[in-house]
Amino acid sequence: MSQNLLPKQFTDLEKYLVEWGLPNEGARFQKLHSTNMVDLKDFYDAMCNRIEEILDYLDQFNVNELFLEEKNLYDLTMTFAEVAHPIDLNWQEVDFPDAYAWEKFEFRSVSIGR
Repeated sequence: MSQNLLPKQFTDLEKYLVEWGLPNEGARFQKLHSTNMVDLKDFYDAMCNRIEEILDYLDQFNVNELFLEEKNLYDLTMTFAEVAHPIDLNWQEVDFPDAYAWEKFEFRSVSIGR
């Protein structure tokens, strides 16, 4: 019997887990700037359709005491929150070329719960 990677009611989102279930700000920032709008939109749509249900579910847990399934869902949710703005703002790309050197950003602290 294999263990679910996400809580049972969210197993349809497991296909996004490897690519989008990122454990910290730095990884999520890098993902945002290294993905294309088509892939971002696919992830965005899947999460946006479930976000209220996901937040209601996660709200019952202490972020520092999550089991693996809940932790994976939390990581997906954090990635969604940190990469959604290009879709929300109707950007044509994930970045504005020459606006800033995103690849030079250095993250020195970790996200909450780590």
